Amino acid sequence: MNIEDKKVAFTLAEVLITLGIIGIVAALTMPALIQKHQERVTVNKVKKFYSIMSQAQLMAIKDHGYLDEWDVPDTHTKESAEKLMSYLKPYLKIAKDCGTSSGCLQNGTIKLLKGNNWANYDSRNDYYKLILNDGTYMWLRSSSGAYCETYDGEVSNTCGALWIDINGKNPPNIVGRDVFAFFITKNSISVHDWNDCNLNAAGWSCNKWILEKGNMDYLKK
Repeated sequence: MNIEDKKVAFTLAEVLITLGIIGIVAALTMPALIQKHQERVTVNKVKKFYSIMSQAQLMAIKDHGYLDEWDVPDTHTKESAEKLMSYLKPYLKIAKDCGTSSGCLQNGTIKLLKGNNWANYDSRNDYYKLILNDGTYMWLRSSSGAYCETYDGEVSNTCGALWIDINGKNPPNIVGRDVFAFFITKNSISVHDWNDCNLNAAGWSCNKWILEKGNMDYLKK
């Protein structure tokens, strides 16, 4: 038999060793790849919501004037939340509208980035709750002081505040990870101006970080 006719093949041991090496490499790299993908999804959803909400507000302003001209009660109540949302709803694509009733949000306590319990918004009737077509959960209230004159989160002349959860009822339900807060002023959608986007703080300004830097590197510190 000519030696050139012999077929070269891997032994079973060589195949098992190769598969073992591939498995080790995958185990080391997959968590980082999954985390990077999740970060990109979150960044894109925060940017998308900011754009959608800003456009909705601009269209409402075009039709009804600036927000301080809207007929919203000067209270922090169920009625004021309903009235404020009534001006914005026509310009949003909504999958489910719960109004001020429960059912549109996670029924549990949202945590701050540093781990402290914060609030259960689903059970409160001073917030208007809905689910957008892309699966984003959103809840809104009017300002807790004089309408469009409140100073909150170092943002002046706020008319209200709104929160989003970019992945709905799925965990972790933590501010700065999947929950983000915005302010509504008479002519724009704003973010917290606090410098608290780190793992030892509340995380309210993390959407500002995302909008400005396009990443979530604050989770690595």
